[in-house]
Amino acid sequence: MANDTQTWLHIVRSLSAQNAAVRVSLSTRPVEEGGRYARVRVLAVGSDGISVIEEPSIRDLGDRLRPGKDIDILVVQKQTRLVGRCRVNGYVKHALNEATRLDALQVSPPVKVFSGQLRDFYRAPIGAGVEVKPILLKLDPADAPALQRASLAGLDPDKTFKARLVNISGGGMGLAIVIDRAGASVFEIGTVVTVYAELPTLDTPLELKAHIVHTEKLEIGDIYLGVSFTIDDPTLKHQVEDQLQRLSVWIQRRMLKKESRD
Repeated sequence: MANDTQTWLHIVRSLSAQNAAVRVSLSTRPVEEGGRYARVRVLAVGSDGISVIEEPSIRDLGDRLRPGKDIDILVVQKQTRLVGRCRVNGYVKHALNEATRLDALQVSPPVKVFSGQLRDFYRAPIGAGVEVKPILLKLDPADAPALQRASLAGLDPDKTFKARLVNISGGGMGLAIVIDRAGASVFEIGTVVTVYAELPTLDTPLELKAHIVHTEKLEIGDIYLGVSFTIDDPTLKHQVEDQLQRLSVWIQRRMLKKESRD
């Protein structure tokens, strides 16, 4: 950990000297999980490890980074890819010269550093031009704590929830679900669900067990659920991964076609 932190700081200082960019994403929803990211320049790095970066565009990131929020900063140097999880300390105005000041963020040294290698599967975002029926979720009857949370929230444990597909990969999917605060408490990390999905390019719907690996409250009132499929049968696992990777490529092509028309 200490060596990774020093390596991350060394790369950040090197990128700052080169006026080069890093990739910034929300720590609760990194880009590998379908989250948005922004490329920003490292403007300065202090001897204490505190860095100053350009303030990411809301258009790129989907949210303004506020003091106290954790962010992931990916740095790349040759074959080394490291992510530093930092905390936003506050807004600053950074002087490039006597006449030019930039909106910037001061961020803490990393509280955690980990590998930035890409995940096993490409995760395709569902954008304009790709229509997908709502994904259906049900709590697993064997997940007693989740069923208890549902009862406490006044929900029928057998209720079927509708969710919007946000992104998909060979190993899981990102979903946005509209639910009130009490209902949101049901979907904790580790909750086991059954996913039913009718997807383009697939001859038959998928009905798979999955577990929630992370959650995030979205600004529009939804909550985002990152779910990972739980498939014990190796043959079925390989079949589903192959189908969904093909679907991911199809989605990517559809979106590229729409962008070229626009």
